[in-house]
Amino acid sequence: MTIKETTGPEPANTSQPDDKIPSSASSSSSSIIYTPLSPSSMSSTSASNAGPATTGPVTTGRPTQPVGVANISIREYIYFLPYPLPPNTPVPYSIHLPGQNPLNYPPHQFEPTSTLVLTSPCNTFIDVRLYKPMRPGESALPNKGERERLEWAFAGSGTSVPIADPHVPPSGDEEPWPGVTKSTWTHWLDSRHRVGATDVPVDEGIMYPLDAARTLEHGHAFHPALRAVKTHEELWRDVPVLATSAGAKKACVVLRLQNDAAGARGVIVRLGQYCQGIVMLGAYSTVERWEFDGKAEKGKGDGDGQAVREGGWVRTARVGGGGGVGVVSAWYGAGACGCMIYGRVLKWTRWKTQKRRLELEAA
Repeated sequence: MTIKETTGPEPANTSQPDDKIPSSASSSSSSIIYTPLSPSSMSSTSASNAGPATTGPVTTGRPTQPVGVANISIREYIYFLPYPLPPNTPVPYSIHLPGQNPLNYPPHQFEPTSTLVLTSPCNTFIDVRLYKPMRPGESALPNKGERERLEWAFAGSGTSVPIADPHVPPSGDEEPWPGVTKSTWTHWLDSRHRVGATDVPVDEGIMYPLDAARTLEHGHAFHPALRAVKTHEELWRDVPVLATSAGAKKACVVLRLQNDAAGARGVIVRLGQYCQGIVMLGAYSTVERWEFDGKAEKGKGDGDGQAVREGGWVRTARVGGGGGVGVVSAWYGAGACGCMIYGRVLKWTRWKTQKRRLELEAA
């Protein structure tokens, strides 16, 4: 992939809707249009407003990509282990189940959430984790504001560096795992912490590539549902980025909202066939997920159910809302970005770098 930099007009900071939405999906290998976030902008803003981390590490999922590579990933499972690990515990551990289980832990992995991570070419990410149905009659995903079904949602920027496998036994009986990296993510926005909080934990993990599409993450964290610090392993699977009309370019757009005086921040990432957004006012969060469906009818539904649509886009999940925090859909220009606008005063800003646009083109 090559990067072509062109000088052009500054992207408009507009909230006006655009009804020119593609009507079908395509897996064409065409280029990705990206209105970029400066790679250092989110991390530097977070550091200046949120202050240094004061607690232990938290690992999250999405494998961090090289700059210029967009990524969609879905978590396939999470598996808990004791922390610290007993001596000589093999790492990775969960991929060998059920045949190898020296700790005599549960023999099968599980996934209690629908977790989707969108990462832009400049490594801006948004990670949304929603609980699957736990009671009879619950929908596949929350779409009426059910706050109890938000497990976690956060956004920021990530970095990754290659390292030697830190879990090779000192005996030297095993070969080190090839291609291991240590990934670190800066949470500029986190549903578990108030806007501007100074106690957002360090977020890092050791990433073990399994094949071209799957990565195993190993780390430890305090897990609120377990009320304890646990070692855990998460399996992540990459999903192809699709264009949303035949022959169209694959689009990625990042929007940010920031008004620290009002205690408000928000991030939206639209990548290919998915769009996710988080808005926070103080400690209150509103989260949405949209997916492109070429067969969806144009026009919104009742604004509260499973069939909320915008010209081929379907809102598949919504948590929060009400209490003065409004999130509605809008459509942005040439990128046909399914976005969300916060409130009636604060507005989203499309990221720009010195009034230039980066176009990522296939090599």
